[in-house]
Amino acid sequence: MKVAVKYCGGCNAAYRREEVEEILSKHFEIFYSNEGNLVVCISGCKKGCAVEGVKGEVLHVDGRVSEEELMRMVEKKLKSLR
Repeated sequence: MKVAVKYCGGCNAAYRREEVEEILSKHFEIFYSNEGNLVVCISGCKKGCAVEGVKGEVLHVDGRVSEEELMRMVEKKLKSLR
């Protein structure tokens, strides 16, 4: 299963977006791409520009999230792909 990460431009980041990637990298090998079985789009605000141009299943993260909640969200998306 290929889990990719795509960041927004960070023009209006309301939190430290790298925290999401740090959590994901504990559990998955991360690729930086617009394509993957699951693309985790990490946006700094609610606008969601990171989602633009993505091919594949998207999980959009637009704010602080606990490790447990993020992993629940990822597992739910991955199960839906099987």
